[in-house]
Amino acid sequence: MPFSVKQYTSRLIELAARRERLVAKIALQRGELARHAAPWQGVCAIADKGVAAARFLQRHPGLVAGAVGLFVALRPRRALAWLGRGWSLWKIAQRLRQRLGGT
Repeated sequence: MPFSVKQYTSRLIELAARRERLVAKIALQRGELARHAAPWQGVCAIADKGVAAARFLQRHPGLVAGAVGLFVALRPRRALAWLGRGWSLWKIAQRLRQRLGGT
C-alpha cells in the first residue's frame, strides 16, 4: 500500500529531526575527541618526524653507508665499540621477538 502525502511528509520531518540530533551529537563527540587528543599532538608530531627520517634513510642507503664509512674512518675504536653495542641490541631484539612469538 503506497504512502499518502501526509505520511510521506511526516516521515521526512522525522528524518530531518533525527539528522539534526545526530549532527549535534557528532559535533559534541568531535570536540571531546579533540580535547582528549590535544596532549598527544606534540608526541605524535615527533613520532611523525622520526618515521619520515627513517623512510628518508631507507630511500637513500648510500647516505647511511657514507656516514658509517666516514665514522669508521675517523673514529675506528669508537666505531668498534658501537658495533658491539649494536650487535648486543640486535641479539636482545631477536630473543624478545622469539619469546613474544614473532618471526
